[in-house]
Amino acid sequence: MLSLEELGKKLTEAGRLKLRPLCVYGTDEIPEGAIPSYKVDRCIAKAIYTSVLFEETPPLYVEAGHEQCCAGGMAWMGLAEPHPKLKYFVTVGTPDFHGGAAEHLKATPELFDEQRERAGKILPHGRYTVIAPCTHNLAPEIVRSFIVFAGSEQIRNLCGLAQFSSSEPFFKTVIPGGPICATMIAFPAGMAENAPKDSAYIGPVDPTGNPWLPPELMIMGIPFGLAKQMTTDLEESFICKRSKIAYPENRIVIKPYSYKTV
Repeated sequence: MLSLEELGKKLTEAGRLKLRPLCVYGTDEIPEGAIPSYKVDRCIAKAIYTSVLFEETPPLYVEAGHEQCCAGGMAWMGLAEPHPKLKYFVTVGTPDFHGGAAEHLKATPELFDEQRERAGKILPHGRYTVIAPCTHNLAPEIVRSFIVFAGSEQIRNLCGLAQFSSSEPFFKTVIPGGPICATMIAFPAGMAENAPKDSAYIGPVDPTGNPWLPPELMIMGIPFGLAKQMTTDLEESFICKRSKIAYPENRIVIKPYSYKTV
């Protein structure tokens, strides 16, 4: 088996990543040198993006009781029950919660409840959910998933690589509903009961991250088993066999249609 660092390097090679990939795992002990994510930012997803941007950021962890974290994020990480009024805040609002503020992410509060139910019970894999660089000294088998930030062409190619060894046309790569931290962590790390176990998750569709996530970037959460398969397939796939198609050096210029050529 490749080491964790080698797996990270292979994913970086496959996606020609400019930002380092991170890994996700659960543990019952705080890793040496790790810090709670809220010390970087209240938003778990934004803290993770900060870690990707700045390599001096220590490994991050989240645990139950971190009241400094976004309450919605804690719920989607399986570390807290959602506030009974949260379904109103993320949909249409209610006068008796946050002054009637609403995010309008779903049409009705009932749809929010149904979405949570469809996701199933969310259970972390340990007391602490850790997000760390792939250079962290870890046994690969404890890693649950990887987080990748990349541009649209890079994500397209990584999706094609994820599908390389599968005949499944619809569910090997999915764009899920839900908050950014669910796309990054809960779904690909197998924490959500009903999330497909061998699908890569692409997004986010949650617009609340748009003020800090650059418009050209997307996020991909990859379960460990699928990431391992992708690195195994890399040399035989189009990314290596047809690299100038996957990552063209020269682009075809699209010209406007001319009736004179008919």
